[in-house]
Amino acid sequence: MRKILVLQVIVLLASLNLNAQHKVGFYLDTASTGIKNSLYNKVRFIDIRNDTTNLGFVQTGLLNRSATVVSEPPLSTQVFALVNRSIDASAGSGELVLQLRQLSFAEVTGAMSEKGFCRLRAGLYAGANEKYGLIEAVDTLLQVKGVDVTSTLLRAGSRLMAGLITDALQKSPKLTETYTMREIIRIDSVEKSRIKLFNVLNYTDGLYTSYQQFMNQLPEKQIVVEGYNIYPDAVKAPDENNKLRKVKAQNIYAIVYQGQPYIASRFEYYPLKKVGDDFLFTGNAKISTGTTEQVTAAMLFGMLGSIAVSNSEGRFEMKIDHKNGSFIKIREIKEPVKPVYNED
Repeated sequence: MRKILVLQVIVLLASLNLNAQHKVGFYLDTASTGIKNSLYNKVRFIDIRNDTTNLGFVQTGLLNRSATVVSEPPLSTQVFALVNRSIDASAGSGELVLQLRQLSFAEVTGAMSEKGFCRLRAGLYAGANEKYGLIEAVDTLLQVKGVDVTSTLLRAGSRLMAGLITDALQKSPKLTETYTMREIIRIDSVEKSRIKLFNVLNYTDGLYTSYQQFMNQLPEKQIVVEGYNIYPDAVKAPDENNKLRKVKAQNIYAIVYQGQPYIASRFEYYPLKKVGDDFLFTGNAKISTGTTEQVTAAMLFGMLGSIAVSNSEGRFEMKIDHKNGSFIKIREIKEPVKPVYNED
């Protein structure tokens, strides 16, 4: 007689874990007050982050308990309060537009210390009558080291974002290039419309050592594929003496063969496909943190750069970050759980 001995309780456990999840608050630094002659007395907040439910995670307490960073009160409320607190009666009547593309915190523990990271990508605009100019844009990764970095990291991230906003209050927009509000909200699409890779139907065959080459469709050299399958040992390119040598896939960004683009990794080439205005691929990538700060930060923020490797621990659907060529994890692809049976 057969009986199913293992009941699936994964969903229940996940639900209980989510409900019990520890949280820490993020608060904008409101120390700046009394800015004279601000050009703006109001702000419009446009949040176009991929995930607006949280701001990443940190580790708290002696046991380094994982905690989700949340904005309480909401970021929009804090931004409005920051601007109101910063200006005085001399402020003009303009409207500042804050476009938030990414604000994420992450923290890892090493042998003797902790490392904290804050990623901020944002833009500030101003204008009128559906013509807005850019005042300032930032795309930066802030890093903090120490024995316990949580409070320092959150304060540093708070000052970074608050400073970006308050510094813009006395600046006029650059109107040499203007945007509509719809374009500001859809800025990714606007930027992609200016990149050749995202606007061609046919991709140029060859080897690309960097994202810059790939986005401009300017291969460094041509390739030869021996056999019928695309794998690292089969891909060759001429060296300086015009002799065919095996391409070291870990040292390049991508190849295009017979019009099909592939992302390169040490052990595998991943075919790229265009879905909407994004380039997607499915590949393996380590889930655990790496040994270098760059890899660690990249992993924590889901931006895998060139570290996708096929002898690793997780398989993900990923997309190319159009600005820098990093790889953004969309979702992990897991094998379905098979029921376990026992003979009685």
